[in-house]
Amino acid sequence: MLRLVNFAHGAFYAIGAYVGLIVTQQYGLAAGLIAAPIAVALFAVLFDRVLLRLFYDKEPTAQILVTFGVAIVVEESLRFIFGGTTRPFPLPESLSGSFNLGFASYPTYRLLLALGIIVVVFAVWLFIERTDYGLIVRAGVRDRTMVQLLGGNVKLASTVVFALGAALAGLVGAAASPIYSVDPNTGFSFLVPSFVVVVIGGLGSFWGAVLGGLIVGELGSLTTLFFPAASDVVIYVAMALVLLVRPSGLLGESEIIRG
Repeated sequence: MLRLVNFAHGAFYAIGAYVGLIVTQQYGLAAGLIAAPIAVALFAVLFDRVLLRLFYDKEPTAQILVTFGVAIVVEESLRFIFGGTTRPFPLPESLSGSFNLGFASYPTYRLLLALGIIVVVFAVWLFIERTDYGLIVRAGVRDRTMVQLLGGNVKLASTVVFALGAALAGLVGAAASPIYSVDPNTGFSFLVPSFVVVVIGGLGSFWGAVLGGLIVGELGSLTTLFFPAASDVVIYVAMALVLLVRPSGLLGESEIIRG
């Protein structure tokens, strides 16, 4: 929503994964899922106030370079602190079984994770569309000066939205790690498909991100099932086709007005 090219988003995911892992080992999964987004949100607020807000009005290349640099620093810091080996993320016994759907059995934890994602998606939509912070950010992206003249605190609202996005990445990092495990490179593994999702859906479009995520997820799953050799490249082919037909993405805006 901020029209910010943030290559540190994968680093937020990785921090959330490690915080979730450490807290879960001591206090249980529920505590890990609470601690991870809080810790990542605090880190994002510090990052935004100290460094990132200096680049909001810069060219995308500058945003990419500074956020990519932060991502590398975070990855190497995690490697220094926790080592470079992959670490499993244990699940409670109650969530490690399968749920009978009638026509098939599905892992209980994956089913709960999918339902949780649906709830989070609609909660974020309500925040963006129905709160003052969401309104200020959406208006501020188009005309920052006018919003400030009308009394809107664009900087504060932008920080809140940025922290919320980081918290979601941290929450997913903790929630998805029982499926994918944890290692210092996990952030970049998460980042690349996320970037493809944003490009396909359209920068700045909430439902574009949802649509892009569904397209990338289904393409990857179906290709893995029927043609595994192409599973690593099919999403990039889809991204290239979308850019050829609609450079702004499926639901993105063709022009961004800045103040």
